Amino acid sequence: MKRLALALLLAGCTVADDPYPARWDPLPLAATANCRHFRGTYADRGEAPGQANRPSLTRELFGPDSPWEKAVSIEFDPADDTLDIRVQAPGATQFSRRLTAKARDFTCEQGKLVVRSRRWVTSDVMSGRETVKIELHQAEQHLVARVDETTTGVMFMVVPLSGESARWYRFQRLKP
Repeated sequence: MKRLALALLLAGCTVADDPYPARWDPLPLAATANCRHFRGTYADRGEAPGQANRPSLTRELFGPDSPWEKAVSIEFDPADDTLDIRVQAPGATQFSRRLTAKARDFTCEQGKLVVRSRRWVTSDVMSGRETVKIELHQAEQHLVARVDETTTGVMFMVVPLSGESARWYRFQRLKP
């Protein structure tokens, strides 16, 4: 009983919700309801407000266990029921994935491309399940991404914890 009381006392919950960066151009309304305007190639490394490190679009889409380190660009080819994604490394296609609307991997919501995934998270101190929703917006010469993550798990195999975060990134459009 004392262990349960201690675990509940130590249980943690965090919430971090970054606002849309004021120095970025406002997000325009989508011109069409479908997501074909996302077809094109984007830089894999982007920018995030207040971060010196350049975020990887591949890492955000496929997680830290994906081969994201060598990625230089990422190509989207959306159709009505599928989203083909090709990740390019220097000189070759590093890997490709086909997401389907039927499997609820992605949706097109009023001209925004929404990609969803669930993955296991493990480290020396924590293990759990992460749910990720990435909402993509087309803005001039950038792909703007709002990444919402919810993680539920345990720390040190005893202490339950939960966390939510929302972050904004943008990635340069390389070619239409």
